[in-house]
Amino acid sequence: MNSVKFFLNVKDNDYSSKSASNIEMCILGNFLASNIGCNYPSSFKEWGINDRWGDETTGNLTFLEKHGNYILLSDLYSEEEIPTKLKMTREEYVQVITDWAEKVCRLKPKEVIIKHENNQFIMETKN
Repeated sequence: MNSVKFFLNVKDNDYSSKSASNIEMCILGNFLASNIGCNYPSSFKEWGINDRWGDETTGNLTFLEKHGNYILLSDLYSEEEIPTKLKMTREEYVQVITDWAEKVCRLKPKEVIIKHENNQFIMETKN
């Protein structure tokens, strides 16, 4: 099982990702905490759903690509010769962003853990 943890920075009212189990989960953590935060979930979600919005986009730290029914996330500033990519279905991508908006941004838990197991992303929160 792979995972990434997030902690609420009460002073700034935002999240930082910590303790990613691998590069793919680190990419997901950076994407959610730095690119989406709690300000932009709807625009990134719409990009994933709408084919008219293009096949590529970037955030502060993440490069996103559409490949058929998949979305690939990679580190925008990777120093790897062949950058590691997190591959998820469009449905998984939309669900992760939806869960982030509903379970994290709206409720502001102190800790969030996203687990990736058996091709599913599971978001758990703790206060």
